[in-house]
Amino acid sequence: MKRAPRLRVPHPGPRTREHLNRIRNSETRAGLTFGMSPETVVVERALGAEVEDVDGNVFLDFVAGFGSLNAGHCHPRVVEAVREQAGKVHQAMSLGSRTRVELEEKVLSLVGGPSPKKILFGATGSEAAETAIKLARRATGRQEVVGFTGGFHGRTMGALPFMGRKNQREGLGALVPGAHHVPYPYPYRNPVAREAKECAEGIIRYIDEFMSNPVSGWGEVAAIIIEPVQGNGGMIPAPPGFLRKLRALCDRHGVLLIIDEVMSGFSRTGEMFAFQHEEGVEPDLLVLGKSISGGLPLSACVVKAEIADASSPGTESSTYAGNVLACASGLASIAVYEEEELSKRAAELGGIFLRRLEELTERHAVIGEVRGRGLMVAAELVRDRESREPLAIAKVASDLALKKGLFLYPGGHYGNVLAFLPPLVIDEGDIDTAVGIVDEVLLEAGSPN
Repeated sequence: MKRAPRLRVPHPGPRTREHLNRIRNSETRAGLTFGMSPETVVVERALGAEVEDVDGNVFLDFVAGFGSLNAGHCHPRVVEAVREQAGKVHQAMSLGSRTRVELEEKVLSLVGGPSPKKILFGATGSEAAETAIKLARRATGRQEVVGFTGGFHGRTMGALPFMGRKNQREGLGALVPGAHHVPYPYPYRNPVAREAKECAEGIIRYIDEFMSNPVSGWGEVAAIIIEPVQGNGGMIPAPPGFLRKLRALCDRHGVLLIIDEVMSGFSRTGEMFAFQHEEGVEPDLLVLGKSISGGLPLSACVVKAEIADASSPGTESSTYAGNVLACASGLASIAVYEEEELSKRAAELGGIFLRRLEELTERHAVIGEVRGRGLMVAAELVRDRESREPLAIAKVASDLALKKGLFLYPGGHYGNVLAFLPPLVIDEGDIDTAVGIVDEVLLEAGSPN
């Protein structure tokens, strides 16, 4: 059978339009249903990297639930684990669970490191990020937390102060106090330097100055929170060595390091976790979500034991934190990541993907930079390569790609990045198909005028 895309009717088809009208009448516009396109797909079923809509059209999915489906849609092993667990027990909020503790032990073993650690489950990445911030404040007795421009740690009120997008904060007034932002080490667009090494060193000096200077305006900092690869910000890997330098800076100032791997975790970047690309980096708190469970609502905060013990019993968690169905899915998903060697696969296919996109730069002057780590990949669009002025057509390009049968992720600091988070079970042919569609889309939408 021909692989996706296979479009029986032009998208959106008649049944899709009917369902979209129903959705618009019932759902608030504040939701994410229309996050990729105003004519989004209405899904009927999915498998691997293919999504079939209610009209029988089959799309190639290079978004994977915004990174929550690293093993692909409906992996048979994950489906069977959920089915089996569903016949035993669905929920065990304040009860012990063999399934839950097995997942706890497995995740802790994957994180590794010399320090004893404990884990606290949540239901969403936002919840896990908030938990990390609360634990850091309790453990240090300090209140202020430093995040990075372009950062994304969730939309709930406790995580939102560290959101880099001001449109997400509009109309909300004052948020949780004590939040500071510093430039992310983003060499392509950075006020410090454009070379990766100088950019990384400059940002570390910048933070160190604000930590050390008694008139900087900062108070006592509890923690620094960072994504090792900014996802929503445009698939931006921190330069090599930056996390190690940041770890050393935190140690000098007695500040906790929170690493957010909600999107980059679980084989996505070519290692089980992105921070593991650098020797000598151990987070004090690690925020996990999305593919921890292969697509069911689950998140986790992995924390050094002495930090965890600073919080009183019962001060964290929620009704669906560590839901047993999600934990069963998580155990099966991690087995897939390991047994199918998806970290290795992500590293190899990510290199191929970057090379294919680099080839497009010869045909499309609007591509300013191609970047990524593993299968977190992006092409940044510009009006002019010399000035690097952003060309904010990511949403337009995403909509055009959808009509051709490809899901891609419109994002970036300026809405000018075509980003890709395919399931790690794709093959080289899928990459060629996706790049071919991007080529067509840029011919249609890529004019800077």
